[in-house]
Amino acid sequence: MRRVALVSALTGVLALSLLSLSPATWAAPWMDPLHQTVPTRTPTSSARTPRPTTATTEVPEDTRTPSPPTGTAEAAPTPSIPATATSSATLAPPASVSPTGDRAWDFGDAPDPGFPSLEANDGARHSIISFEWLGEGVDDESDSHQVDRDLYDDGVFVGQLDACARETMEVEVTVLSRDDPEHPYDGQHLLYLNVLVDWNGDGSWSGRVHCAEGEAASEWAVRNLPVDVSSWPDDALSAPVSIVLPVGPLTGQVWARFSLSYAEVISGDDWDGRGAFAYGETEDYPLTVFSPPTVEREVPSPTLAMVGDAPADTTPTTVWPAGLPSWSSLLCVGGSILLVAVALVVAMLALRRRSRTALVVALVVVAVLTVAAFLFYNLGLKPLYGTAGSGPPTLPLTPRERLVPTVGDLAGSVSPSPTAVLTATSTPENANPTVEASRPTSQSGVATPLPDAVSVRDRFGFGVAISSIEQYDVGQLHAGWYLDWSSDPDPAYPGGMEYAQMVNVRGGNIFPGVGDLERTARLNPGSLWLVGNEPDVLWQDGITPREYARVYHDVYEALRSADPTCQVAIGGVSQPTPLRLEYLDMVLDAYTDLYGETIPVDVWNVHAFILREERGSWGVDIPPGISVDEGRLFEIEDHDSLEIFGQQILDFRRWMNDRGERDKPLIVSEYGIVMPTEFGFSHERVRDFMYATFDFFIASKDPDLGYPADDNRLVQRWLWYSLSDTVYPTGNLFDAATGQITPLGLAYGSYVVSH
Repeated sequence: MRRVALVSALTGVLALSLLSLSPATWAAPWMDPLHQTVPTRTPTSSARTPRPTTATTEVPEDTRTPSPPTGTAEAAPTPSIPATATSSATLAPPASVSPTGDRAWDFGDAPDPGFPSLEANDGARHSIISFEWLGEGVDDESDSHQVDRDLYDDGVFVGQLDACARETMEVEVTVLSRDDPEHPYDGQHLLYLNVLVDWNGDGSWSGRVHCAEGEAASEWAVRNLPVDVSSWPDDALSAPVSIVLPVGPLTGQVWARFSLSYAEVISGDDWDGRGAFAYGETEDYPLTVFSPPTVEREVPSPTLAMVGDAPADTTPTTVWPAGLPSWSSLLCVGGSILLVAVALVVAMLALRRRSRTALVVALVVVAVLTVAAFLFYNLGLKPLYGTAGSGPPTLPLTPRERLVPTVGDLAGSVSPSPTAVLTATSTPENANPTVEASRPTSQSGVATPLPDAVSVRDRFGFGVAISSIEQYDVGQLHAGWYLDWSSDPDPAYPGGMEYAQMVNVRGGNIFPGVGDLERTARLNPGSLWLVGNEPDVLWQDGITPREYARVYHDVYEALRSADPTCQVAIGGVSQPTPLRLEYLDMVLDAYTDLYGETIPVDVWNVHAFILREERGSWGVDIPPGISVDEGRLFEIEDHDSLEIFGQQILDFRRWMNDRGERDKPLIVSEYGIVMPTEFGFSHERVRDFMYATFDFFIASKDPDLGYPADDNRLVQRWLWYSLSDTVYPTGNLFDAATGQITPLGLAYGSYVVSH
């Protein structure tokens, strides 16, 4: 019995230790709630209350005036400005009225319907945007740019937001001049900042949400916070305003509106984001709320893994499953500890009484609970990539094991510019493709994967690097096709999307086997088949041109015999540089030598990355079978060069034409940004690159090189990399950990819908 008492005592100590940890270990620190509200004021108030805006401001519960709800109000008069359909954007504040009398308003750009952004729904808008704004610049438009497409939404700086925590963010306020006597900034003329956040994710801004113990977070999170410009240093035209938000309990993506105005918002208990303002700017952002961590957050190292190796080792972080409430966590942990204690007691009694059956049962219970705890809470197990808790614990290998530079590779190099080149067309030598300003009209859908005429939606696609496509709400992207780097006899078709089959030919082997390929082809007639993935890259399929010619022949013959209607595409080389085109020439020559005929290709396929070609360096190295040590020595800042991007696509079309293959469609089955944000590839930079490449794909034509059946367009379809990835997440359309759409994903979907 002494042993039983000892085990019970140790179990009790363990349970008490776990339960006595800081509340932040189990959930967010909601014990000291903050209601970010202030008494209402007007710009003509006689009271001067200097308020430094560079410090974190915690203000008491609001004391409202007895005024009835009247929507939004501005003290300054709003000029009468005629409407226009024009739109402009500049880092310098534009004039309120153009020389031609056109209107220059600023609107929010959160999704409408739902959040009021469009003028038709009385969305928040500002008629004079040349005196004060958020961030470095402000753009004007005739109506809301849906969704999340304001060029200069640049005034809000958000760190990680944990559910039911008090989190600090910074808003930069900028003014045109401190010396304008008709637009003074002093204690009698304050600016006001208001913030709305959809904490409960219901698609509107109203009411409050509750965390544990009844504490509330208002969706009108910041109410008329005064910004006293006169408290800034004498010559300062901008200053950061730190605000503290009580975050709601919902994890995932929520929309927020930040509005700067020259007078207060007067709207009773709730303001839902509507109304016209005379001055200021409104910026809308999708924010991501995370489950509270159980340990202190770790800042990820900027050092990335070398190609072909596992990523650098990181210390696992314990994170509760997304959306699990804290009381459930405590209950699960407590129940597990109790069951383990009971099982151990039973085991000791069984030993004492020599009952093998009871002993086995007790040990099985202990083992099962231990394994369940490890799998459920992700304790002590590190997934294949990233830190524990950053994504599903059993992710398959990503198809993108590409080399990106590490800190050591960058020693002594110049840091890349964070500004993407915004030229949407290239001007290659001896060729001048035209990029038409007008968008192609949407055409009717067709049954075959690559018909002579492709609808706009069917041109857009993405790669599914990890997990199943059914784990994501991909309908928000409005895309037409996808690839998951495998073959499937019964693929998913979410929203009617097409599925592209792929055959793995790594090492010269065919997977799945020929029999399985034939069966899948018969079950999915008319499918598009890609034979291999980057045979030119050592750590992808990585085979010599002669090996690839052999496996391509065997796969093509098997697929065509099983389904004469299928369309077979050659495996995409990583980028259409001269070195990779030489590799393809060697494939064509080897096929002719082996089989006495030209290689049969129904659809030409290429990837469109911009990465270094140097043996043993970062990038894509040298193709197998080629003896040189370097090709194009691209630098990091070239990674999103639209001039290089357009030139490479044109070079590939010229290569096709020179080999008598112009009358075949061309797809780009993989491209995007794989460089990390630490190297300067911010969301805005990646988004601008994505938009510009979409423009290029849709409108670029060449009368001598383009596909005649598609109005001489250079490219017929394309796939963005990727839907979600944990190794190269910069271009993620969905978050791998939460399954929620990212701001880039919203931008993707908005572009497709608008075209």
